[in-house]
Amino acid sequence: MSPATLTSADLKGQGNALFAAKNFAEAEIKYTKAIAATDEAADSKELAVLYSNRAQCRLSLKRPALMDAERDATKATELDPTYARAFARLAMARERLSDYPGSKESWQRALDALPAANPTKAEQLQRLHYEASLEATTATMAKLESRVIGGDDDTVTGRSQIPPPWELAANVIRRMRNENPQNFTPVQRLSSAWMIHYAHKDFIEAIDSMVHNRSAVTPKLALDNLTNGIMRDRRVIQLHDDFLTDYDKQMDIEAHKYRAWTYDGPELVIRQALARQREEGWNAVRPAVSTTIRGWIMKAFLSSGLYKQHHLAVEFYKNCLQVLSELREHWRLESTTDRGVVFEPSFIFGISNMYLDAIMQAADSDPSIELLELLEEESNQLIRRVDLSLNRPLALPEHCEDLGIYSSFYVYPRGHAYAMQGFYYKKMSTRTGNDREEFSRKSALAYLTAAQCFPQDDELHPWFLKIALETMLNAGSFSVRELLDVMTRIRTSVPKAKEIWARSTLGTNIWSEFESVTKQERELRTRVVQGKYTMDVCIGPEAIAL
Repeated sequence: MSPATLTSADLKGQGNALFAAKNFAEAEIKYTKAIAATDEAADSKELAVLYSNRAQCRLSLKRPALMDAERDATKATELDPTYARAFARLAMARERLSDYPGSKESWQRALDALPAANPTKAEQLQRLHYEASLEATTATMAKLESRVIGGDDDTVTGRSQIPPPWELAANVIRRMRNENPQNFTPVQRLSSAWMIHYAHKDFIEAIDSMVHNRSAVTPKLALDNLTNGIMRDRRVIQLHDDFLTDYDKQMDIEAHKYRAWTYDGPELVIRQALARQREEGWNAVRPAVSTTIRGWIMKAFLSSGLYKQHHLAVEFYKNCLQVLSELREHWRLESTTDRGVVFEPSFIFGISNMYLDAIMQAADSDPSIELLELLEEESNQLIRRVDLSLNRPLALPEHCEDLGIYSSFYVYPRGHAYAMQGFYYKKMSTRTGNDREEFSRKSALAYLTAAQCFPQDDELHPWFLKIALETMLNAGSFSVRELLDVMTRIRTSVPKAKEIWARSTLGTNIWSEFESVTKQERELRTRVVQGKYTMDVCIGPEAIAL
């Protein structure tokens, strides 16, 4: 039989054989062709099986297409609401997308779809599997309800007595305005106080709107402020007990209002966005794209920060960047007013910054080298793009109340990208033998550059200097003079950073770690005075304990 005359049943059979052989990519292609060859009106139940099978293929790929799998499984349940296996596959897709309430509901629907009377042996086994999965999902939800992003045990550490960074930042901003009401100095303009103050302002306005919407007849919008605050600085996050419930409701409100495509894959979103723009214009497509992208940002952020599913976060951020890149090319001649702020370089830099963090988190627990190489490639690309976008020495606008916006979307992403370079080289130094010292040297230089991107009053400035110091010693190719210079920079920046970041997000012991560096600086200087070291001699980790 020639390929042109293959029936839907033939294609399904081929797909089943490929699926049994675990050739999921080829099986997906066969099921796609079978779907195209099936008449929905004539055989909806058979079509439901095909969509369900394709969903399972997409769940089983080496790089799972989770959003496409969720859409396929949903379609299967719509075509045949009695198809238990389709609901089970929908539950699996939603669980891997961190949609635990949706997963729980789908597992229950799968159980409800099984026959209660005279079940077959296979159906009995299905019931046992579905019941166990429902119980596991329910337990996961209960566990996650007690987990908070950005939270810590303040009652034990006494940190609850220390104001959060945004409150201390407000004090610093008031002082700077009193000192220079007309014109801030360059150092004042780049203070981390502006960045965390306005990031918190965006975030708390979003939270207020979400809480308002619990009982509001006319709901407020919150997604823009919520994602802006998180993108500006993730350290601003403090989630209240009902955050997930409030956020799910908020996302439903805005996705429905703007007809967003939050559950579709990137290719489908691109096609639908182009079609809606042609048919309905910019006012219809602009908020839909924005809501879709911001919804994915939140899915990625929660996947990584709350559920520790870093690989899933990588996929969502990658989808954001793919959609924006391809649509930006289609609409490259259009204005920001028409296509929306999500296409602006600054917004894309913000997503890329979070994307790098997700890759780093995934790579930290993944022994393969692929993620490390991706991190190195993407961080290099972000540095190049930020530098190209600026194309001039870093400068701030003369008249701008929110001075932190420049740091949030240009300076800090660039700094984090250099830190990711440092992480890459540091990891590589542990994987190789002969090149270990060279990789350590490159790591140190990258961390030193990263530290320079952050103002001295940001905790990340001394933090990256400390990591640089450790890798400098591991390299064994830096002089005592260079080591003492970094130690001095750590010592002098810590009081400035502590003025805003006393309640550090880097851990409860971070300030004592910095104090240890100061003690080691004194010890090293003493050894120089005693003649044990010259300023130009290179020393390694055996010479001084850090």
